[in-house]
Amino acid sequence: MSLRSDGVEGRQGPGANERLRWLYQRTGLPVQVLAERNGWKQVRDPAGDEVWMRSEDLDPRRTIYVREQTELRRTARESGQVVAYLMPGVIGAVTGCDGDWRRVAVGGRIGWAQNSSLWGGACEGLDTPIRP
Repeated sequence: MSLRSDGVEGRQGPGANERLRWLYQRTGLPVQVLAERNGWKQVRDPAGDEVWMRSEDLDPRRTIYVREQTELRRTARESGQVVAYLMPGVIGAVTGCDGDWRRVAVGGRIGWAQNSSLWGGACEGLDTPIRP
């Protein structure tokens, strides 16, 4: 899942009265859902922090977070033409998988990046793996 908007609160526990741990300011930031309880989801963010968020603040859209500089390639191969360079902190939509490669859309560019440079690139839950 990903954050639906800026200003999403990450709380210590599942409730509005729980201590606020983080105020997330990155629409689309990917999170990994760990648990659910009464309209709240416990999530892990790319930094490894675990907090609770209201379910309505999360979007089912799958995104990735770039952990280290990597190339976005036209094909899912090391020899594929580079179409862009992705810097750490970039967020993009993930739409497919081919082995260790993820099909990513960032800033109007679509291509393939190696999952080892990304966070949130699990293939489970994607409708159909895409093959080039």
